[in-house]
Amino acid sequence: MAKLFLLKPDFSDKNMDENAKFYCPSCAQILGVITYYPVLKEKLDIIYIDFKRPRKEIVDLVGEENQGCPNLIFEKDELSDLDDLDYLESYGEFYFQNKAPLIAEFLAEKYGIGVPH
Repeated sequence: MAKLFLLKPDFSDKNMDENAKFYCPSCAQILGVITYYPVLKEKLDIIYIDFKRPRKEIVDLVGEENQGCPNLIFEKDELSDLDDLDYLESYGEFYFQNKAPLIAEFLAEKYGIGVPH
């Protein structure tokens, strides 16, 4: 089962105003897609993680340089049914994508949901 990593909302950033609360707009975009298509909750292991780096759960799978969120990660053998994997990145035994528009495109191709218009 694919793992979808999203940042927890209301995080702080020590490099900015420490009293401010933030959310990740790209994570919110993907969460919106999941809200539109609740069947995705059955297809994805959705994991909420802290903003602080390193994000060990992601680093362990796709490396420190690829820990941005949102991050959708699949074992390579899970995607043998797809012909076009050009918009996914590869790291070891995994394919991943951490750009929200490309994650949405992938979810549409893999699970037959609508595409943005």
